[in-house]
Parts: sequence; C-alpha cells; structure tokens
Amino acid sequence: MDVSDTIIAISSPPGRSRRTLLRLSGPDAFGLLGLSDPPRGCSRHEVELPEGRLPVVALVARGPASFTGDDLVELVVPGSRCLVDLLQRRLHDRAASTGARLRDAGPGEFTARAFFNGRIDLLQAEGIAELIRAETDAQLTAARDLADGALGRLASELLAELIRLTALVEAGIDFTDQEDVVAIEPVDLLVALRGIASSLDRVLADAISIESLASVPTVVLAGPPNAGKSSLFNRLLGRERTVVADLAGTTRDVLREPLALALSDGVLEVMLVDVAGLDEVEQHLPASTIEASMRRAALQAIRVADLVVRCTPPGEPPSGLPGVPDARILEVSTKDDLPAREPRTPGAMRLSARTGSGLDRLRTAIATALGASPNVPASGRLVLGSRHDSALRGCRRRVGALVDMLEASLSAPSELVAAELRSAIDEIGLLQGRVTPDDILEHVFASFCVGK
Repeated sequence: MDVSDTIIAISSPPGRSRRTLLRLSGPDAFGLLGLSDPPRGCSRHEVELPEGRLPVVALVARGPASFTGDDLVELVVPGSRCLVDLLQRRLHDRAASTGARLRDAGPGEFTARAFFNGRIDLLQAEGIAELIRAETDAQLTAARDLADGALGRLASELLAELIRLTALVEAGIDFTDQEDVVAIEPVDLLVALRGIASSLDRVLADAISIESLASVPTVVLAGPPNAGKSSLFNRLLGRERTVVADLAGTTRDVLREPLALALSDGVLEVMLVDVAGLDEVEQHLPASTIEASMRRAALQAIRVADLVVRCTPPGEPPSGLPGVPDARILEVSTKDDLPAREPRTPGAMRLSARTGSGLDRLRTAIATALGASPNVPASGRLVLGSRHDSALRGCRRRVGALVDMLEASLSAPSELVAAELRSAIDEIGLLQGRVTPDDILEHVFASFCVGK
C-alpha cells in the first residue's frame, strides 16, 4: 500500500441518492481540484469538465489535522453515477497531464492512512470496520466503543505501567554504579505485577466476544392469514414497519427488524420476524405460484427460529407448525379487544395490538423463553474480538509467569525479569498495532469497503 499517492473513491453507500460523496486524500488532492491554499471547512467550488463547469460543495481539511493525516477533500456532487464517473475520469486525466500521482483507493485505504499517519490506532480502525458491518444495536454499540478507543485506553494504561516497570528494572542493570539511579525493589515489583494481573483477570472475566453479538436470537410471529401478526409486529417495534390491512395475504415477504427487550440486568436484543400467514389450503397450490413461495419462505423462517410466537385469532384453531417442538412455541391469542363471543386458544396469552394490552407480558415471556440473558453490552463492558482476547491473554500469561518467578525467588535475575516484561509489552503492542506484522494489517483493512 503506497501512502505517497493521492487516492480517490466514492464514499457514499451503494444505491441511488440525491447526492454522492467523492473523497480525495493525498499530496495532490488540492491541486487536482484547482484549490489554491483553500481554507479549512465547507465552501462552494466549481470543477472544470469538458461539458462545462460543475458546481460542487468542497469539504476541506489540511493534513496532518485531517482524518487521514494527509490533505483531504470531500466533494458533495449530484447523485448521478454517470456524472460522478465523468468527474473521476476528468480528475484522472488531469493527473496524467500534470504528472500528479492519482489512483483509485483500495478497500479501507482511507482508514489505513489514518492508522499509518498516527491519527488512529489499530483498535480504532477495527472499530470503524465493525461499524460498517454492524447489523444490530448490540454490534453497533460494541463497534462505537471500539472506535471511540475504550479498549485502546485500557491498553495504553497497561503499556505505560509495563514500560515504567521495565525502565526501573533495566535501570538496576545498566546503572548499578550510579548513586542517583534507584532500581525498583523486587517486593515492589511483585506488588505492581499482581495489580496488573488482577486488572487483566477482571477485564477478561467481564468481557464478551464480539463474534457472539452476531448470534441474535430469532423470534417469528406465525399464524393464519389476518391473525394480527403484522399489527403485533408494528406495535412491538413501536413504529409502522409493515402494511396492515383486513385483506388476508397483505404480508408477502419475510420482514426482519431488531427488537430490544429490557431486562433487570441489561438488554436482550432479538430479531423479530413477520411472515406470511399460514393456510392449510395453500399446501395444494402449484409450486410456481406466489402463494406457494410465500408459504415456503414462511416455513423456512419458522423452522430456524429460536422461538415461534403462534398468533391465533378468536374462533380459529392454532396453525400447524410442522417440525417445531412445543418448547419453541409461545401461544398467543390475538385481538383481545374484540367481543369475547368466539372461543379462544386454551392456555394462550391474551393480547391486543390495537390497545396494547398484554404486550408487556409478551415481552417478558419472550425474554424468559430465550433465557432472559442480556446480549447488548452494558456501559463500560468491553467487547473483544479474537485478536484482542489473544493479545490480552498473552500479556496475562507473561505477567503471570513473572509473578510466579518472583514469588519463588525475589532474587530472580534482573535480565530475565526485564526480558519477560518486554515480552508483555510486545503483546500489548500487538493489540494496538505498534508491532503488528504486515499480514495482520492486511487482514484488518481488507475487510473494509472501498471509500472508507
């Protein structure tokens, strides 16, 4: 990855929009746009194209006080892909004619430059990648903490203390003949190392795996057509996510939305799923019909669900759920606001999406059926990736080995103690990217999308 070039890429998400963000970073970013000593901030600008002058909004940041650490310009242009392609070609042509080094950015290259220029550490870079990939609130919270530097601050504190202890130990080796140099006493070193070990033990015991946040339990609302599933879906989410109508068959797709359930000790996030109504008659429809496809999609979602909330309206029998054990079914009698003239499912929880009655009991029942264990990290609780966990445990092993050594003999050789301390420092260095091998860096930034 050559960080001396100027790079360019579209930084807007895929799809159509009224505006597109085109980002340039590098030593020739200003010159290629005809910006001479531009002020920091937002200003109106015009780019010369063969077809005429294109008005844009230019967001300017001078290096090193920019996200990448280099000169950075973000152009807000009309969201026509043809126009954006034309603008990019024009900038490449201008670079070729002036001798400027401009090329398309690779995946994650803007963030990589921020890392190589010391604007962020590797942990924050990984947090940005997790932000891009996040699909649930739990993942988003964990990614924000990582990007904001929560783990980095812990690593910096550990690193500072380990460096301090190493300096004191090595001072006793290198400057034993100097009266004004005082090395650390073995007892004091042992106490400090025990404190570091205890801190690491607490962090590792309380931390949760970032990979585990991807395993959000799925809760499917199932039942016959017009059973009130979509109304219940909207009411639980607190917004109109799906169309509700008295006409059976309104819901055709499998709709998924995250739902947060408040627990006494945190938040349980589930993926709430609304599927098409199940109708016994549809089993005999030709496989090519839309109704048959709807049924297959609904049954597939039901089979893989962690919990199925079977919605049964008054006067109808519960829908069959083939292949779903009773332990994964929560019986619900919907439309409790209607006059109680029709028989209801025995033992079912009665609720009304229209009035909201019974919804709190339903939320509690869903959480209880799923184990009532929070999966959204509480404030201050670290979320670790496998690389982070490995580095912290590696440091803990090194510190633990030193504690064992000093407990066995306070007169352990200072050279051996210093070597183990430096190994512990290297483990934390791996965590922050200070001594990270190139293959790890390539793995981290290859997971980014282009333009970030």
